[in-house]
Amino acid sequence: MDNIFKIERVNEHSPITKAIMPAEILTEVRGWINECRKIKDHPLRELKSHSNVGYNYNGSGVKHNSYQCSIPFRLVEESFWLIWTLKLVAKYSEGGKDYRSFSIRNPSGLSYDDEYGIWANFTYEGDDNPLHNHATEDGFLSGIMYIHNDGQPTVFPEYDIITDPSEGNMYLFPCHCSHYVEKKTTSKERVSIAFNIVQSL
Repeated sequence: MDNIFKIERVNEHSPITKAIMPAEILTEVRGWINECRKIKDHPLRELKSHSNVGYNYNGSGVKHNSYQCSIPFRLVEESFWLIWTLKLVAKYSEGGKDYRSFSIRNPSGLSYDDEYGIWANFTYEGDDNPLHNHATEDGFLSGIMYIHNDGQPTVFPEYDIITDPSEGNMYLFPCHCSHYVEKKTTSKERVSIAFNIVQSL
C-alpha cells in the first residue's frame, strides 16, 4: 500500500513534485469528468461556469479554456482520491503534519461555485491558459491532474519546468507558483483538473 504514496521532486531546484495516480483513482477521477461533461453540455452550463483568468474572468467574455466548472462536491467528498491526495500533501509538507491538517479549499461552503477548490478544464484547438497562479490568503498547495491529453504540458517559467502531461500524472506545487499552457494546436480534447489545498489546522 505504501507504494501508492510515491511522490518526488521534479528537480532539486524547484518545489514542484510529481505523483502518479493509482489506476483505481484515475478511473474514479475519469468518472468525475463524465459528470462535468454533463454540466458542460447542458443548456444552462454558464450558471455553473467559473469566473477566473482561464474562463470569463469577472464576466469579461474572454475564455482561454472552452469550459471550466467545479467537480461536484459529493463526488470529491466520497472519493478515494481526496484521502490519497491529502496524505500525499502531508508527505510533501515539512514538519510531519497529519493529513487531517489539510483540506480542499472551500471558503464559501458551496459546492457549485468557483470558490470550491477543485475544477475541470476542457480545452480544444486554439485554447490556452495565460500565466497565472492560484495564490489566495488561505492557499497552501495547488495541483494539476492530467486526464485526457495529447502532449500539451503546463509550463512553470520561474523554474524552467515543462511538465510531463501523460494521463494519470499529478503535480503539486506552492500556490504562488505561476504557470501557463500554450495555445493548443491539435484537435484532440485536453481535459485536466486543477485544485487548491489549504492547511486547515
